[in-house]
Amino acid sequence: MNKTSIRVIIQVSLLLLAAFLSGCNRGPSDETLTQNVRAKLSADSSLATQVINVSTKDAVVTLVGTVNSDLEKSRAEELARSVEGVKSITNNLQPKPKPVVIAPDDPLKTAVVANLTKYGITGITVSVANGEVTLEGALPRAKLQDAMKAANEAHPKKVNNKLNLK
Repeated sequence: MNKTSIRVIIQVSLLLLAAFLSGCNRGPSDETLTQNVRAKLSADSSLATQVINVSTKDAVVTLVGTVNSDLEKSRAEELARSVEGVKSITNNLQPKPKPVVIAPDDPLKTAVVANLTKYGITGITVSVANGEVTLEGALPRAKLQDAMKAANEAHPKKVNNKLNLK
């Protein structure tokens, strides 16, 4: 064997050794990443009581469940991302919907009438039954959007438009 052949064999051996060693340093397993993310989420006071399922595949963490707000959704992702070895996050957390507040009939009617006045709308009859507002009377077409906005701002279950447009 000559010097060139020996040099090529040494270079190939070094490349193979480097490839082997880089493969050995793969980072934490998916199970370890899942456990570490769960521990971080459990340690956070706002997230500890939430039901968040964590799974990991190829260092990609997936979060699934329901949280109280968009802020908690973002916080969970931030905590998961901070775990060493996590490549990326798939955040499928869903914030709980905010409850719709429906006003009782008398205050609801008062609110609709006040809103109509605020928008400069007169000559409309407002009636309310079981949280549903009914608007009746004649109204210029250009004021229809304001009338509907005035009624909806009072948070009824429904608005029944029985207005005659001029």
